[in-house]
Amino acid sequence: MVHNDIQTLFAESLNELKLTEKQKAVLNASLKLFSEKGFDRTSTSDIAQLAGVSEGTVYKQFKTKEGILTAIIGPFIQQVMPKAATEFTNEVTHTSYPSFGEFLHAIIKDRMVFALNSMPQLRIILHEVITNQAIATGFSHLFENLIVGPLGQTLKHYQEEKQLVDWPLDRIIRYVATTVMGYVLPAALLHGSVDIEHASREATEFLLKGLKPA
Repeated sequence: MVHNDIQTLFAESLNELKLTEKQKAVLNASLKLFSEKGFDRTSTSDIAQLAGVSEGTVYKQFKTKEGILTAIIGPFIQQVMPKAATEFTNEVTHTSYPSFGEFLHAIIKDRMVFALNSMPQLRIILHEVITNQAIATGFSHLFENLIVGPLGQTLKHYQEEKQLVDWPLDRIIRYVATTVMGYVLPAALLHGSVDIEHASREATEFLLKGLKPA
């Protein structure tokens, strides 16, 4: 499956916007530094140095660090996360899995790899989701699109094949997502590591027991 990380998708998304090269450099540098050092510990001087521009240019383009963060969040919600979801769901529709168990293991392993590779950037976005209603709404719409899109259709197929419990799709997706994050978040917060193969198989075994039709 596709494993583009958040930083790569963000850079690609900026190329699709009407931004100057200096603006793109500042935003790419800011996301990298916010991810590595944290928002509060990153200075505009740090951003300017990594972006290869003057500190005055940073202030001229975005006024404040908060302005930079706002400029980062927009592309995330409108382009980066939908693009990540599209890459993922396109792969789902073009790969055939003989059983729901094999399908489930594949998507769990894929999302674990993606989340771990992108966790520094995701931490920034998750904080904004908690504090910004507009951003939370954007994620809600993304979740709804997953349900009505290829992923939802694939889950319906396994329900029709009697391999998956006949629950609402949003409930199933929520259980899978929270199980994946249960492995990923502790490792990310504690800067630990995850044995992806072991964790993905363990999570699959756990979920199959709960999602098996009665």
